[in-house]
Amino acid sequence: MGTVLSPLGYFASSFDHLTPGTSIVEMDPNAALAQQLKGKVIHVDMTSSFDYWPSGARHPQYERLVRATDDMLERTVPDTFRCQKFKKSDFALFACLWWPDASWDDLYSATLFTVCLFVWDDTIDTNEHYLATDFEEASVWRRRSLAYFKYHLRLSDGCEPTCPDDVCILFKEFGERFCSKFGPVQRRRMFNKIEDFVEHNTLEQAERLAGRIPTYEGYMTIRFGVTGVRMFALLLEMTNQTKLPSWVMDSREMEIVIHECNFIIIVVNDILSLKKEIATNCVVNVVPVLYMTGQSLDQVISNLVDEMHASRDRLDAMAAKLDLMTRAQPQLNKDVMRFIDGVRMMDTGTLIYSIESPRYGVRKYQQPDGKLNIVL
Repeated sequence: MGTVLSPLGYFASSFDHLTPGTSIVEMDPNAALAQQLKGKVIHVDMTSSFDYWPSGARHPQYERLVRATDDMLERTVPDTFRCQKFKKSDFALFACLWWPDASWDDLYSATLFTVCLFVWDDTIDTNEHYLATDFEEASVWRRRSLAYFKYHLRLSDGCEPTCPDDVCILFKEFGERFCSKFGPVQRRRMFNKIEDFVEHNTLEQAERLAGRIPTYEGYMTIRFGVTGVRMFALLLEMTNQTKLPSWVMDSREMEIVIHECNFIIIVVNDILSLKKEIATNCVVNVVPVLYMTGQSLDQVISNLVDEMHASRDRLDAMAAKLDLMTRAQPQLNKDVMRFIDGVRMMDTGTLIYSIESPRYGVRKYQQPDGKLNIVL
């Protein structure tokens, strides 16, 4: 995955070329690239990509969870336009595909985390909120968010920090639930992954506001951090109602399983969200990054799908190693393999969600054979 650059050095290099009084937004090439891609067609075939992985199961409490997510959004997103947009995203479908076997209580807890982090990230990631183009204010907001998250994972003392954003109230409720089930090891691991996510969110915003199209390597270094997969994977211990030992969770083999899961989600999400991102002129995405190297869109999509299949096979190879490593302890082996199947469902659930959710608007482009011909 590569080494993440020091934030301070990265920021300095990101803004060196700007002159006093220059608007960062005016130098952003995203709008021009979006216009160049708009109307083009991408052909996507992932119909047989995960034939042997668990896929398609949905939690039976979907309708109840829709009502619950609507309530979460109405309580914490005061802007009517953004609130309606998030409702259409159907976070309940996302949660029901990722955690189809969870108890209602654990499903609700995981959904609190999901809605909070999706909305939190969207605040910086799209051009619909002023913080997306105000780096200094966004940096303050990120620091305050981290302090709030840390406190509600019971990892800091003193008075409760000021809530930086209404949506973070959902994290407070999540934190109470998570901390009631897990000790300091799991809570610290979760905060470390959240901290990593926030740091990469910072780097992503700096790159976007600097007005550059990144290299593939530079893009993927940041993208691996901003998917949130590393922290979302930890929720599987809660939804599976198990606690895996540190020697398993922190092993090289498990790290690779999560890394490959992450890569697959990046490929699926970047391909299927491209139309949505073009609509908001926010196209920092692996497809345009590779397209700008001179490849055709068909070549880009075909190569990415091939790489995704190779990633799937590497994940399976590491799963087989973890199976061997834990076979002497039958209950642990069962828990570990169930955890890995949960990781696989994060990938297959993302594929189904990305096609079916109105968030991305690609369902209408699906052909009778399952393939997609998406008009950007």
